[in-house]
Amino acid sequence: MIIPDANLLIYAHDERSVFHRKAHAWWKSTLGGTEPIGIPWVVILAFTRLMTHPQICENPLGIKETRGIVLHWLSFPHVRLLQVSDHAVSRFFDLLDQAGSGGNLSTDALIALHALEQSATVYSSDLDFGRFAGVRRVDPLQKGT
Repeated sequence: MIIPDANLLIYAHDERSVFHRKAHAWWKSTLGGTEPIGIPWVVILAFTRLMTHPQICENPLGIKETRGIVLHWLSFPHVRLLQVSDHAVSRFFDLLDQAGSGGNLSTDALIALHALEQSATVYSSDLDFGRFAGVRRVDPLQKGT
């Protein structure tokens, strides 16, 4: 299973990003493929928060447009919204302890938890996922991936 991080989804939709072409091609290919994709709620939240924020985006998306994008992703038969297990709270804090920090790593820890629970791979350009033991990460923006 592929778990995309918000950074790649933002790059894929932000035409001003220097990573747009590569991220857009990767996401289009991934959606058009057959490998299961799991999107955590926290990724949808981050995508919505950043892509609709007028101080972050020069041309922020509207709520209707953002909803349409997210529902489009979820309309594919191999894409599903991920929920955490009943044991998530304890495991979440274990991951933060392991990383030695909370703060900005909190969102990454939750995505890492999803990856561990699903035996999935996180697709992200964020190197911080390397701080969580057992989490596989692929950066589709790097050459050779």
